[in-house]
Amino acid sequence: MLIRKLISKAKQLVFVYEAGPCGYWLYRYLTKKKLLCWVVAPSLVPKKAGDRVKTDRRDAIQLARLMRSGDLTPVYVPQVEDAAIRDLTRAREDAVRDLKAAKSRVKAFLRRQDIRYEGRANWGPAHLRYTLRGTR
Repeated sequence: MLIRKLISKAKQLVFVYEAGPCGYWLYRYLTKKKLLCWVVAPSLVPKKAGDRVKTDRRDAIQLARLMRSGDLTPVYVPQVEDAAIRDLTRAREDAVRDLKAAKSRVKAFLRRQDIRYEGRANWGPAHLRYTLRGTR
């Protein structure tokens, strides 16, 4: 609705937004509708020294001015498949980090209970058998 209204009033319409945690769905939606859309990195948006007040309205006006003056540089928007692989990789990294933290908590708990493993390597099958036997 808003897009139709804006298109009817403008000769050329360019959508610009800062990249953020919500992904690139808006970019894909607009380009699918054959509309020009730029995604810019917040770190590449020129800012005045001392201008620390951030509101959506001020940011939008600043992005429009910078776009008009040619001072913005778009970032690469990954394809859906690339973004899916990146999400999967990040999820795996999170799971590995969570596993390490959980193992560390279990080892600390067992040390506090004076349950110690005398074997060579931690977290192998023998260690897990010992840990399960030692907690009973």
